[in-house]
Amino acid sequence: MTEAGEDHADGAGRASIVTGSRVTLQIEDSVLRMVAKPVPEEMFGSDVLRRLVEEMWMCMIEAGGVGIAAPQVGISWRLFIASARDHLPSTVFVNPEVEFFGAADVAGEEGCLSIPGWRSGKVPRHEKVRVRYRDMDGAARTASYEGIAARIVQHEFDHLNGRLFIDLDDSPDADDPPRRRARMAIAEMEARIRGGAPSEA
Repeated sequence: MTEAGEDHADGAGRASIVTGSRVTLQIEDSVLRMVAKPVPEEMFGSDVLRRLVEEMWMCMIEAGGVGIAAPQVGISWRLFIASARDHLPSTVFVNPEVEFFGAADVAGEEGCLSIPGWRSGKVPRHEKVRVRYRDMDGAARTASYEGIAARIVQHEFDHLNGRLFIDLDDSPDADDPPRRRARMAIAEMEARIRGGAPSEA
């Protein structure tokens, strides 16, 4: 997820944002529509997991984001990281489970590192969430969030289930040309997964 009020298009169309040895995948990549698998038990406390998390932090920070999920860097694991100044301390969420409170009717602005140039102020989210997760060493944790922090958590958690914030976009301009192009790219990607032709957007 990107910080409010900032766009992070790299001006190269499908080209990914490259940071270190990882890239931030763009909407054409099918991994972004897959349900991620739990991080294997043997990965907790491992150098493999620590290196992945370090690279995710690098991608997120250099792109100006406040959160990034493992599928966005090509790893289909249930893992995301987030950090948002005074709203959410730097946290690594491994195999998270999210409990939602209240109706998903709080509209707010969101952007995504995987969809550069598209921002929306009409993405409905729950006001409060509780997250049960494990840290990199495997210790069980529980934390509750509300407001902006809850929005970030929900945005990143959606990535683990193959969902993008544009699926929830209720903006009046949701059908303007840039959004239509983005939806066509998604349709083409989903058609590749199914092995068929994309439907009209």
